[in-house]
Amino acid sequence: MTRRKGRALFIEPEAPQTCELCGAQEECRPYGPKGEQVCFGCGMKDEAAAKRALGRRIDPGKAS
Repeated sequence: MTRRKGRALFIEPEAPQTCELCGAQEECRPYGPKGEQVCFGCGMKDEAAAKRALGRRIDPGKAS
């Protein structure tokens, strides 16, 4: 579970789930191009989109 405490962001391991892009059963994060839950491999296919999604999680008030 990813959580924020003050200005710190804690990214912790997640239980395996189904990647919304490839169907793999792996640890997934909401970093897909449209906010999909994706595995690391799918997230790195569009690294720019993953970075934007992570940026929104780090600073939700900032427009990306």
